[in-house]
Amino acid sequence: MSITANVQALHAQPQTAERRFSADGVLNSVGEAVYEWNLANDYLDWSTGTSDLLGITDTGMMMTNRNWEALLVPGSVNSRGAALAESEQTDDGTGVPYQIQYALSGGHLRDGQDVWLEDTGRWFANPETGRPARAHGVIRIVTERRKREERVDRMSRFDPLTGLLNRARLTVELDTLFSTLVDDGKPASFILLGLEHFDLVNQVYGFEAGDAVMSEAARRITANLRATDIVGRFSGAKIGVVLPECDDQDMLIAGYRMLNVLRNEPIITDCGSIALTISIGGVSIPQHARECRTAFMAANQALEESRRNRDNVVAVYRPDPERERLRLEAGIMAENIINALREGRIHLVWQPIVDAETGEVAFHEALVRLEEHDGTSIEAGDFVAIAERLGLIRLVDHHALDLALETMKRCSTATFSLNVSNETACDPEWLSKVAHAIHECPDIAKRLIVEITESHAAESDDEARRFINSLADLGCRVALDDFGAGYTSFRTLKALPFDVIKIDGQFAVDLEHSVENQTFIQSLVKLASLYGARTVVEWVEDDETAKMLREWGVDYLQGFAYGRPRKLLPWPIDRPAEEAAVPEIIEEI
Repeated sequence: MSITANVQALHAQPQTAERRFSADGVLNSVGEAVYEWNLANDYLDWSTGTSDLLGITDTGMMMTNRNWEALLVPGSVNSRGAALAESEQTDDGTGVPYQIQYALSGGHLRDGQDVWLEDTGRWFANPETGRPARAHGVIRIVTERRKREERVDRMSRFDPLTGLLNRARLTVELDTLFSTLVDDGKPASFILLGLEHFDLVNQVYGFEAGDAVMSEAARRITANLRATDIVGRFSGAKIGVVLPECDDQDMLIAGYRMLNVLRNEPIITDCGSIALTISIGGVSIPQHARECRTAFMAANQALEESRRNRDNVVAVYRPDPERERLRLEAGIMAENIINALREGRIHLVWQPIVDAETGEVAFHEALVRLEEHDGTSIEAGDFVAIAERLGLIRLVDHHALDLALETMKRCSTATFSLNVSNETACDPEWLSKVAHAIHECPDIAKRLIVEITESHAAESDDEARRFINSLADLGCRVALDDFGAGYTSFRTLKALPFDVIKIDGQFAVDLEHSVENQTFIQSLVKLASLYGARTVVEWVEDDETAKMLREWGVDYLQGFAYGRPRKLLPWPIDRPAEEAAVPEIIEEI
């Protein structure tokens, strides 16, 4: 017999608080029970075993719906009675469905724990009034499901480590504040607090200690703020604080209060005491920011100022027209870079590098250019730094590599060097792409020279050595680019096995009259020779400079004296063209 049939059979049987249904045992075993509700007398009739299933100690509380709703957690919005009273549907003779969730208070239950129920039923109208006259339904215990949903909901709003709001929820709260500020005109502030050298804490003490530091920092900050202030974990080592009704002066006071509670007392972990270095930046809203994005950007700029100026560890954002101009230009350039990648307007040009003795072209350097729609060309120096700062350089590097490898496949005599940024030099996908091309066309290896900057070599000997050795294993040569441009260390030449050393062009400027530059180049040439590396001097513009360099033993010369960068391929195309090289990675944009 179906549950519906069982419920219908209730009308012909004597009224009791609980009655046996044929499916009662099955229902109880899966955490369910059925009921019939007569709205005329408010009487509830339940399947047998319902009180035991729910742990209700006073079965009298189950006799009427009024008593049943007294079992609910105080303040409950949802109830069976409210569902029927608020229903706007009309019974066409088949009944009107309803489904609600509510919790029985643990204070009325045997184990003292709240029990969440899903109540699914159907009410039937009095033919004369059209209002509900009776209802029947099924209740299902959904406590565990509710707990899972609450955990998921909490995870969507809170940071699991610190218990603070996560960034998404912090953004919602700040958005809400912005909407009220427009009406009431009161000042407010947003602060970003950065735990400096946090990666070092993780490396030295371990991630568990890092977690302990972050949790304790969050606790201290929260404990020293007003009840109306809102705190959230903005990112890995940054905490964001929303301060309603707080002007510049109040923001400074709050900032230094947070600084003191974090800086004045070390944090105790299982690995020992850890002292924190803190930087804080803040912005007044809506005075200097009228939306979350600009508030985050302004506070982060102030935070960076705090990091640069250790005497002013709480920095307040102040508008700077020049900085704003540069920011807007960077945004325009970033959009231009992305569009150029999509439209194939980033290409390579080729500048010859000649043998110092013979003057013959030894190889070329592949230089990246961004072509505007009007045909003008933007040099790498004018957009690569922005691409690096905005995280776009990896896309540019992969696109340049695809173009370079395609050129080598089509031109069997092409030999050239190609620059790779610091970030991409650590990207295994870039190196894998080189290896795959060499597997398909083995002679590429001896014709490809990869240039890495001196700054990359200076950051990590081990990382640079792994990169150089990987390329050497493939048969490629590696050049150290712009040596002397700012990270000069002769130790680098000893520590890393470079094939070519490219001396920065600034040392070739006015070489005839600069004793310092002469000494630097001569010393470097001798040292490179000692380690078996060839040397290139950039920016060679005249015969007198070339003659001096040649006499000192420089191997190769590069500069406008020997050729400007040109888009036209300097080698014949002697292999069939494949499909145009469009880097798959551009799909990530």
